[in-house]
Amino acid sequence: MSENSNTPPREPNRGEEGALWSIFGYLLSGLLVWGGIGYGLDHFLNRGIFTLIGLLLGMGSALYLVWMRFGRK
Repeated sequence: MSENSNTPPREPNRGEEGALWSIFGYLLSGLLVWGGIGYGLDHFLNRGIFTLIGLLLGMGSALYLVWMRFGRK
């Protein structure tokens, strides 16, 4: 039998939970903002490539912001 069998399971730290929601927010907002800009350019210029470029730019910039804020510790 293990000595730690009576200890309750560890609950996530509020700081960790907040960081996860921040990361989710960065990723979602990057896709929505830059994807929306790309969609608007597609609609305005009658092209089909700007939505993809906007989504890629949004995801890349969001990942960069996440790395700058949380990955450099």
